[in-house]
Amino acid sequence: MSMPSFRCPCCRNKLTVEVIFAHEGVRESVQHLVNAHPAGSRLLRPLLAYVGLFAPVKTDMRYERVASILGELLPIIKAGTVRDAHGQEWPAPMGYWCQAFEEMLARRDSGGLKLPLKSHGYLTAIVVGMSNKTAAKAEQHAEAQRAGHAGAGTAPSRMQATTINQPVPRAAVPESVLRAAGIHKAKQTGESV
Repeated sequence: MSMPSFRCPCCRNKLTVEVIFAHEGVRESVQHLVNAHPAGSRLLRPLLAYVGLFAPVKTDMRYERVASILGELLPIIKAGTVRDAHGQEWPAPMGYWCQAFEEMLARRDSGGLKLPLKSHGYLTAIVVGMSNKTAAKAEQHAEAQRAGHAGAGTAPSRMQATTINQPVPRAAVPESVLRAAGIHKAKQTGESV
């Protein structure tokens, strides 16, 4: 009698205890997942669901294929950067990957993806798009600062009325400065300077 089995909710593979502990592809997949990233708990479930997007429609996904997909993807995630179609490198922090996985799954649920996936191209395009938006916002902020529209204090201080061309009260010139200039002597003697 064989051990009970269950189906993975992400990749739809039938799993048994024997397979989990004895199959090399499963073991390699689990090792990739464990070593994915310190923030693995936020990443793991969406990552597994993303891997399920590569599953064939009519057959079970082979464990070696799961390990292969993870082996391709995890070094890109760990690198923290991604290249676009033109070869430009973009920052890709962990949050971008989590959001990209969620977006891919939402598109799957809405019928907007042709499954099974063949590559990571669409996923990396989403991450590049997020990085590009962030860079555009930073550039817009920098341009606003250069134009003098940013960093001018808090909103209430900018709203206070200011008067222009109002004379500034002059401070009295110290006696030592007057003496050094010879003005003090001129005042006392009544001579003009």
